[in-house]
Amino acid sequence: MAQPYPSTSKGYLSSYRGVNAPGAYYEVKQTDFGALGGAAPALAYNAGAGSLGSGTARAAISWVTASGESVVSTEATVAISAGSGAFTITQPTVPTNNGTVVAWRVYSSSGAAGSALLNTAALSTTQVQSNFVTTQGTLLAFPIATTAVQVLIYGTGQAEPTFNGSGIQQPLPSVGANTAVDYFIIVPNTSSTWNTQPSTNWMRPQGIPDGVGISASVVGYQMPLYPGTSASVSLGAYMILNSFLFVCTTAGTTASTFIGFSAFATAKLGTTTDGTVVWTSLGKAGLINLRFSNASGSAAAPVAQEMDFFQL
Repeated sequence: MAQPYPSTSKGYLSSYRGVNAPGAYYEVKQTDFGALGGAAPALAYNAGAGSLGSGTARAAISWVTASGESVVSTEATVAISAGSGAFTITQPTVPTNNGTVVAWRVYSSSGAAGSALLNTAALSTTQVQSNFVTTQGTLLAFPIATTAVQVLIYGTGQAEPTFNGSGIQQPLPSVGANTAVDYFIIVPNTSSTWNTQPSTNWMRPQGIPDGVGISASVVGYQMPLYPGTSASVSLGAYMILNSFLFVCTTAGTTASTFIGFSAFATAKLGTTTDGTVVWTSLGKAGLINLRFSNASGSAAAPVAQEMDFFQL
């Protein structure tokens, strides 16, 4: 399996912009950030065009970049008023605050929220899909130039993804009015050069202004602990065991008895079931905690740009 979080540094010191050599250094490029799942697509019923039974159709889309696939958008629904129905799903606005989006995937079902499956069968749509090579493997998807897709049968492929793999880093957050959001930069740490004791500094050499009201600061380098046995774990929570970083990709409760480090799959993207929690490995890495605050009266977001992190 390809590694989703390679170091993007151009070299130990080649792009560092300080005077004294840092003890640790990591560069995040402007295109390293993943794409948010985003707004729901528009759905429109097509009578007599497909094989959908009467009822409620549900659909969402995900975005594909050179790094892989995002989580899905907000789901949308449409009424199928008679048998032999179909629906058209229209691509929402393509996100731009991230790596370049090259394609999109469609998930659909007639079930409950979150039950949509990937449309990959050749006859499930009237549009032809293409293979896109990413660091997560080859993904079948619709080219970004295809702005509408007609769904004839519901998806029968994989379930909606729970981990955003569309960037080396997770998508930059939307920050609500008069609030703050903690965001984590994933930093490869195979040589244990990063640690929690020195102050973590940063620069944004491109100097691109963030959204109105947004300010940012570095909280520090963090190595979150295993939450313990019989502990509730939320989707997206991080923890580190023996220098390996794991993210929760299925929320749940950890086992009542610790399963032991040897039971954890440490290869990048390897998964481990711990009680009802599923952990996904991100390799030997740690986290730099950024805090984005929004002092304005409406939601705003930081702008993707180069970020250089270092410890002296």
